[in-house]
Amino acid sequence: MESNHLNASEYFGNVTEGEIILVTVPENQYAESNAQILKYHTNNKKYRVVYLTVNKPFSTLVDLFKKDGIDLSKVFIIDAVTPVPAITRTGAGVFVGSPKELTNISITTTSVLSNMDDTKVLFLDSVTTLLIYNSVENVTEFIHFISNKMRALKITFAIMCISDLTEEKTVKQLSQFCDKLIQLGE
Repeated sequence: MESNHLNASEYFGNVTEGEIILVTVPENQYAESNAQILKYHTNNKKYRVVYLTVNKPFSTLVDLFKKDGIDLSKVFIIDAVTPVPAITRTGAGVFVGSPKELTNISITTTSVLSNMDDTKVLFLDSVTTLLIYNSVENVTEFIHFISNKMRALKITFAIMCISDLTEEKTVKQLSQFCDKLIQLGE
């Protein structure tokens, strides 16, 4: 596996529809890598991206994306951070309520992607955060389920993982469902 700073076009330029990519990145490169991958897909490739966040709330992400020059018209956000009493939809996103709600996240993600024909990429901002709120077994089942759905829908699934906060055994378990493992900055 290759190890260095992210050049999104180098790593994602030859990805085909429906591929599952696990990206491991050190914590100190996480924010920059997220922004570069998202910007590559929205601004360079002009792809529609569904961004599944378990780290930062919708409003914070919108501000960060604007600051990073990301084309917001190409991004739909599934927010599993902002507490809401029930699943709530807005124009550019949907609020699920908690990273603990893997079933609601799965149902919402599948529903959103099934109704958005032009989506090319599902981007999970951190499997590491999911592991804080859920068992390794439940997260592994969730990733396996979503990966199979994305393959069937021919949507690329990019999964971010903070390498210095995730056990190597867990990365190996998750990588078995992936077509590519990109290791950055290690």
